[in-house]
Amino acid sequence: MKHKIYRIVCTALCCAPLLATAQTGGKITSPQRLYEEGESLFRQKAFAAAMPPLQAFIKQTNAEGAPVSAAGNKEEAEYMLVCAEYELRNPNSIELLREYLDTYPDTPHANRICALIASAYFFEGKYDDALAMFNSSRLDLLSNEERDDMTYRLATCYLKTGNVKEAAIWFETLRSTGSRYTADCTYYLAYIRYSQQRYDDALSGFLSLQDNAKYEALVPYYIAEIYLIKKNYDKAEIVAQNYLSAYPNQKYTGEMYRIQGTADYHFGKYHEAIKAFGSYLKDNAEPAPRRDALYMLGMSYYRTGVYSQVPVTLGEVTANKDTLTQNAYLHMGLAYLQLADKNKARMAFEQAAASDADLKIKEQASYNNALCIHETSYSAFGESVTVFENFLNEFPNSAYADKVSSYLVEVYMNTRSYDAALKSIERITHPGRAILEAKQKILFQLGTQSFANTQFEQAIGCFNQSIALGGYNLQTKADAFYWRGESYYRLNRMQEAARNFNDYLSLTPQKNTEMYALAYYNLAYIAFHKKDYATAQDRFLKFIQLRKTGDATVLADAYNRVGDCYMQVRRFDEAKQYYTRAENLGTPAGDYSYYQLALVSGLQKDYDGKITLLNRLADKYPNSPYAVSALYEKGRSYVQGRNNSQAIATFRELLNKYPESPVSRKAAAEIGLLYYQNDDYNRAIEAYKYVITQYPGSEEARLAMRDLKSIYVEANRVDEFAALAAQMPGAIRFEPNEQDSLTYIAAEKVYMKGEIIPARESFTRYLQSYPNGAFSLNAHYYLSLIGKEQKDETGVLEHTGKLLEYPDSPYSEEALLMHGEILFNRKEYKQALADYKQLQARATTAERRQLGVTGVLRCGVLLKDDIEVIQAATALLAETKLTPELQNEALYYRAKAYLNQKAVKKAADDLKLLAKDTRTLHGAEAKYLSAQLMYNAGEYAAAEKEILNFIDQSTPHAYWLARSFILLSDVYVAMDKKLDARQYLLSLQQNYHADDDIERMIQERLEKLK
Repeated sequence: MKHKIYRIVCTALCCAPLLATAQTGGKITSPQRLYEEGESLFRQKAFAAAMPPLQAFIKQTNAEGAPVSAAGNKEEAEYMLVCAEYELRNPNSIELLREYLDTYPDTPHANRICALIASAYFFEGKYDDALAMFNSSRLDLLSNEERDDMTYRLATCYLKTGNVKEAAIWFETLRSTGSRYTADCTYYLAYIRYSQQRYDDALSGFLSLQDNAKYEALVPYYIAEIYLIKKNYDKAEIVAQNYLSAYPNQKYTGEMYRIQGTADYHFGKYHEAIKAFGSYLKDNAEPAPRRDALYMLGMSYYRTGVYSQVPVTLGEVTANKDTLTQNAYLHMGLAYLQLADKNKARMAFEQAAASDADLKIKEQASYNNALCIHETSYSAFGESVTVFENFLNEFPNSAYADKVSSYLVEVYMNTRSYDAALKSIERITHPGRAILEAKQKILFQLGTQSFANTQFEQAIGCFNQSIALGGYNLQTKADAFYWRGESYYRLNRMQEAARNFNDYLSLTPQKNTEMYALAYYNLAYIAFHKKDYATAQDRFLKFIQLRKTGDATVLADAYNRVGDCYMQVRRFDEAKQYYTRAENLGTPAGDYSYYQLALVSGLQKDYDGKITLLNRLADKYPNSPYAVSALYEKGRSYVQGRNNSQAIATFRELLNKYPESPVSRKAAAEIGLLYYQNDDYNRAIEAYKYVITQYPGSEEARLAMRDLKSIYVEANRVDEFAALAAQMPGAIRFEPNEQDSLTYIAAEKVYMKGEIIPARESFTRYLQSYPNGAFSLNAHYYLSLIGKEQKDETGVLEHTGKLLEYPDSPYSEEALLMHGEILFNRKEYKQALADYKQLQARATTAERRQLGVTGVLRCGVLLKDDIEVIQAATALLAETKLTPELQNEALYYRAKAYLNQKAVKKAADDLKLLAKDTRTLHGAEAKYLSAQLMYNAGEYAAAEKEILNFIDQSTPHAYWLARSFILLSDVYVAMDKKLDARQYLLSLQQNYHADDDIERMIQERLEKLK
């Protein structure tokens, strides 16, 4: 260790330009002279000057031949050197002092060396290390001056490490032993008393230092702060003003502005307070302004009517859960009310009411929250009911209780939180008439809500309860009958639907409404489907009379149905009149009107007129679903006009354009028949062969085989016919023998009696006996129906599979439906998709075509085939008669597919249509997605407007509303409105309690807003 000290000393020598020796007359100065010189300078505290001679002395002492007498002073020289390093604040002084102690553990200077190490740690701010060294030394053994210095530092270390009790003891001790640190000790003792909330003692100490040069710019802050604490606002204000006048740019300038602002606030001088607090915020040296100052500034804004600044300022003090936060929220709400922003006022009151810090504030906030909800009809998550109910439970003796009770009845009548309202009413033991009327209305609204979500059985249950309550509100009861009728209609329970529509018509006091007209429209359709055309016509005409304006599509449909009714009774002129009215409305159903007009002309034997109309139909509606039938009817018109060559040409055009259409079977058969009638047997034979081979199992093939037999018999070519019959596809006989026929008829009679199990056995025996019999397709069809009724999926697949081997049979459409449905339920979507696509292409009615397209759409969704989904949804939406539920489903799936394909504009258009009705699940999600697209595009103002509109509309599907709250917070963050973002998150957190991912989203965002 000695060598290490020597190296340090030598290093110091090398680095210093001072010489360690002095020459006099060519002689080197002796070690003793060097030591004495260094010691003298050290005693004079000329530490830098003392180091070179002392270092030279040590170097000579270590050299060979050094005098033995010099070695005795070496320890003392090294002591003076390390002390000099300490005094000169050498960064390595602690290491040097410790090395000295290690080298000379028995040195008489050990106590002082420990004190110096402690002091060095003190200067480095290492107070715990300093305390450890101070406590290992005896300060009383030091010189008086050094003892006082070390005691001061020891006391300060205790203060810095938070041990104010020990600090106070040492400061008191130091103050009693000398006068040099009297002012410092007084200051720190006053500070300690201040921190201990012994304000009188602290004030006395600080006041005694007002004229002290060292502390005159420091103590006024504490003096003024103590005056504030003691509520001596006038004295605090004077001290602050004097300080700001004398020291405008000192450490405590900002704090003095705060103190002045606080005094002004408590004197009610709010304008002056605002100015002072503004200066405080500008000059504040702390990382963040004090909450109480921000609170008083916000309240000063409130008192002076500067309401726009109140939420901005008070919003900064709401991080803690205390009375200050609660009161801040209350006044933020009151300010928002003044700004006519009741939505934000409601959220502020809501937060204030959620706190129990001050029950008086809680009561006032709860009442104001309830009023805001009542006046804005807000009820995103059922608050409109729960807030009023909670108020009455928490504050039954409140001065506001009577008002809240009366408002609650109004809330029941007007709320959109139907479930919450119904549960609340159920808790009332003896509800009065007003409450029961509200219950009747709520049950009705719950029914319409279920109806909108296609939950028809659930809707009927709600309407039943509403109707059962009686006639508290006659119109509500009547409306419940109407919508119960609509629910039964959707379930195809027509008798019950008709009864409810008639009950509605007889009960409703409002006769001049759209609903009143639609009741007749629905009753007309029920009669129309029952083929009661006279009744149907009368009711359609009644609808038209009531609904001369409005939705042109529905009106055109009614005109068409009246025309159909006249057609059924062969009153063709009247039928033409209504078809023409329908076509003139210019709706998508105009092609049907044109087609029917053409048929009427044909029935009136105006075949040229029929052909002209059919040509116009093709020109005006080139994509009409009636195009195929129109071409066929055009051919029939030529037949009826005895222009067989033109008829054959038209039928061939049909075959070329639409070879897969069921109508093409008829056209092919017509060609054969025309050749047969013209005695052109060879061409007739070829035409009939085409029908039989292309459409095996069809009725047209059976008739073609019959005519072929006649041709061959007439031409005496029976053997050729027998050979041809044996070659026909499917191996199904076209002519039954007697046993074949009797066996089938017997089985069919059993089925018609409703004896399902014996019928199944009979049809099975028939197929076992005649697997390719003339009635085998019929048997497979009935067995398919029986299997469906008995939920025998395997049997249905087997027998519909047999039917589908003959896609042109009369049963193919129903077979495709049954086959596809089972495959869909078994999640075999690819195979089901193939069935539904065939049904879409081959359907002979609009209803079945719609079923096919719907199946394609749903399979496409589950197969995640966006292109298939878009095409199917587009085809479905082109249908002229589409239920609102199916329309929404098609729009929803197409919008999602467009989003997957990055076709954002098209998706947005579909979502906009869906979002009109947020009662439905699709509508609620669409409203959220619409806002999300706006947010993604940076259209923050538009996104905000969309979400606020959603909140105003509300929805029973709370998850998507909650997601919209989350999105709104993101929007506000993007708009740099972090207070608003936080408010919506807190409101959501307080009112949404489902077990899903919403709470995680809230927490993530609140963390970022801290």
